[in-house]
Amino acid sequence: MASRILIILCCISFVMQLGIGIVVPMLPGYALGLGATATQIGLIFASFSFSRTIFTPLIGALADRSEMKRLILFGIICYALLSIAYVGASIPMHLICIRTLHGIASAFVIPLAMSYVAHIAQEGQEGVYMGSINMALLLGMGAGPLIGGVLTDTLGINAAFYSLAILSGVALVLGMSMLPPMRRRHPKGREGTLKGIIRNPSLLGLLLFRIINALASGNLLAFIPLLAKKAGQSNTEIGILISTNIFITGLLQRPFGRLVSPTNTIRLIMIGSFISAVSLASLPLGRGFFTYLLLGSIMGFGSAISMPAAFVMIMEHGRKLGMSSTMGIFDSAMSLGMILGPLVSGIIMDYVGISYVFYIGGFISLCGMMVFYFLSRRTA
Repeated sequence: MASRILIILCCISFVMQLGIGIVVPMLPGYALGLGATATQIGLIFASFSFSRTIFTPLIGALADRSEMKRLILFGIICYALLSIAYVGASIPMHLICIRTLHGIASAFVIPLAMSYVAHIAQEGQEGVYMGSINMALLLGMGAGPLIGGVLTDTLGINAAFYSLAILSGVALVLGMSMLPPMRRRHPKGREGTLKGIIRNPSLLGLLLFRIINALASGNLLAFIPLLAKKAGQSNTEIGILISTNIFITGLLQRPFGRLVSPTNTIRLIMIGSFISAVSLASLPLGRGFFTYLLLGSIMGFGSAISMPAAFVMIMEHGRKLGMSSTMGIFDSAMSLGMILGPLVSGIIMDYVGISYVFYIGGFISLCGMMVFYFLSRRTA
């Protein structure tokens, strides 16, 4: 039963992430066509992560006391309606508002789906279960831009928005017909999540890891195109670089999830973080497409090692503090990293050049890794 539910949730997550991946790369050009400035394009992207950061913990707390399936289906319906709203946008402010609402809708679907998986995970198989849904999310994210480019080139930008609506409909049918209800009340006597975080250095360190991991990913997505373009790489090669990194991380989630046990989570996070940090800092040393491809692949390999272990650790905290609440805060930490990464890196690039975006990003990742280790070992 648990395995069947896992497959359903992975399908829903893949379909939703695929739809987002189809739309997001097309938004800058669509916004420019509506007369958006560079600042407004930045706001269009930041508004999604900002609203998701704010609302995910709140919705997670609600899910710990409500029927989770109903909340997930509500989020999917909002996805479908907002997909059509993109088509009707006529000024940049419309897109900012739509993306803000889209971020709230996202907080109802992906974090709660991951919380659902955490609830049904069989003892000793937590790494496999969380690795499976992470794999589905990353494969959808990696495939989306490639499909979106083809759709936009052949059928126009509106085809990308309609495809998100259609994919949301597919996810809705899957959820309504095949996903059983899940209601998990917050047991009495548990500490509130915020209070629990303050008292738990290990969880604080884990959230710091998630912020820095997302910051590094944001740097790769936002600035590797600029670095590669400066080195003379084509748009196709840049697309391959990004997709390869995401696909490697996604495809290895489940295999590395099998390696996770309660005794080796900290070690795996440290190993994966070190590999990712060193490869990120080495990117400016690359000379040509194949060097960038190798370093980006190694970075994806490092993330594949650390992420399943991090999710198993967050599941352990969730069992004490409320699974959906804790997963929500963990997801918000990722969104915060995705907001801060491009902003901080943009400032670095303006003042000292693009190479230092990666040098400093790798250094910050190493420092964050050491702080995580200190906090986690102290708690252990």
